[in-house]
Amino acid sequence: MTQLTWRLLPPASGPAQAMVANGRNHAAAPGTFVDVVDADAKILKANGWLCGIPSGPTANRPAPRLNEPYNAVPGFLFVDTTISAVIMWDGATWRSVLTGAAV
Repeated sequence: MTQLTWRLLPPASGPAQAMVANGRNHAAAPGTFVDVVDADAKILKANGWLCGIPSGPTANRPAPRLNEPYNAVPGFLFVDTTISAVIMWDGATWRSVLTGAAV
């Protein structure tokens, strides 16, 4: 299983807009986002960053399995960075949240 990244927004103000988590630098201006690995996302969230949804390339889409740390269940949202779209698992296929088309 490839580790997911999470799409995060920085706090509206303050020094936490630029942080180091697990030796990696993360910075963003209000109104922008960054995709960070799961372990860093936990640290940033604890320091005021807003956690959005899982993200990553098409190859990293979560699978509908019961033994994974990230399970695609109906309604699971994912930012697919390969196709630049927010998609949702409907229980059988991934679909665009904008059009409903299979992706």
